[in-house]
Amino acid sequence: MELYLAFVALVAVLVTIPGPAVVLVMQNAMGRGAGAALAIAAGVFIADLIWVGAAVAGVTALLVLSGPAFTVLRLVGAAYLIYLGLRLVLARRQAPAVVGATGPVSTARAFRQGFVCDLSNPKTVLVFTSVIPQFVPHDAGPLLPTALGLTFAVLGLGSLVGYAVAFAGAGRLVKRSGLREWLTRASGGLLIAFGIGVAADAR
Repeated sequence: MELYLAFVALVAVLVTIPGPAVVLVMQNAMGRGAGAALAIAAGVFIADLIWVGAAVAGVTALLVLSGPAFTVLRLVGAAYLIYLGLRLVLARRQAPAVVGATGPVSTARAFRQGFVCDLSNPKTVLVFTSVIPQFVPHDAGPLLPTALGLTFAVLGLGSLVGYAVAFAGAGRLVKRSGLREWLTRASGGLLIAFGIGVAADAR
């Protein structure tokens, strides 16, 4: 139990550190409202569940051990982050009704962005291949790593939901102050920076 609590404490810190998914949630929460931001969080959560299954099946370990495959994943993830960032940086000013839309199309697009962002994120793979194994004894069966992976996914979801709720409220203030366009471009710049960082990371 002490080992599990130590894992929970570590993951609680990891999931609150701002990364690409957090930036996407923040930007969507302020621009489109809590609905789109929660759709981002749901997409990330589903992708995490896929990584849990892949880790238990040993796929993630094979991916990391296979240098070319991991490099492809890293570059695809970097390219996607840069693409999303450029879309935000180059976006033209839109009418509030359009920017704040939370209809089915916007929600589906937000879910897809969160899903692809997490599924192509090499940092997520490294959590399952470097962090979780440190808390799993050599003689443990698949149940423990599955439980740890699910814990990571649930805590990550909780963190993103918290960001979504907090920044949806802040978004209403931003709309009144006229800072929304500036913050959108700043979010795009952060995503581009994350993408460049992922592409340059040779680990």
